[in-house]
Order: sequence, then C-alpha cells, then structure tokens
Amino acid sequence: MDTTSLVNDLIEDGRRIVEQLALDGFEVAAAFWLKAAEDGQWYFYIVSPVPTGERLNVTYGRLHTIIRSIPEPQSIDPLEVRLIEPSDTLAKDVLAIHARAPGPKGRPIRWSGPQLGNVSIESAYLYPLPAAASS
Repeated sequence: MDTTSLVNDLIEDGRRIVEQLALDGFEVAAAFWLKAAEDGQWYFYIVSPVPTGERLNVTYGRLHTIIRSIPEPQSIDPLEVRLIEPSDTLAKDVLAIHARAPGPKGRPIRWSGPQLGNVSIESAYLYPLPAAASS
C-alpha cells in the first residue's frame, strides 16, 4: 500500500467492510484509517464493543472471515486491520470529532490534527458513523 496517500480503493474497501460487518451482525461503533507519524503506515481501525464479550483472537477470526466473504477484490491486508474498543483513547477521540463536526452528519471526515488518542498522526480518514452509533 502507498504509505504517502490513502488511495480511493482502500477508502472504498473500508466502506464495503463496514457495510458487510453490519449485515453480518458485527457491531461497529466507528471505523477509520489512521496514518501514524511514527511509522508512516496506514491502518484500518474498527471500533467495536465485541472484544469485551469474546476472546480477542476469536473476534479477529470472525472479523477476518467476514472480510474474506466480500466478493470483490480488496486491497486491505488483514495485518492492517486493528480492532479497538470504544473505551480506547483513539476511539474516544474519533467519536468526539464526529460529535462536534460541523455540517450534516453522515459525512466522512479527513482529519489532519496532530494527534488522535495518544498517537501522533500524519492524517486520518473517518468514515461516517453507523446509524446506530450516530443517534
């Protein structure tokens, strides 16, 4: 994956993954791409309360099974996917950004602030919150 910019294919793949997770009953509170300043690598984060109820390796197995079930080719490497709980500082900041974002809700946000959670970042792409999470 290009480490200097987030290509449209990755954004589209992330959107399709979030949609498929919802269809398969995998609860998603938020999803976003984040490029950390430390390593310059983009990672796809899924915020979900699922890890608290299941062992994390079981949850990742379920997540990867759902991702692999999407029929079209994907450019997301499973090692680029991070699953975090809503109590994580990254998740809290993403949800707070959505809460105070101007304009109509349901739009993606390109974030270039210096930090999310405790992570210094170069950039982030925040998907619109799922309907249940934004209400």
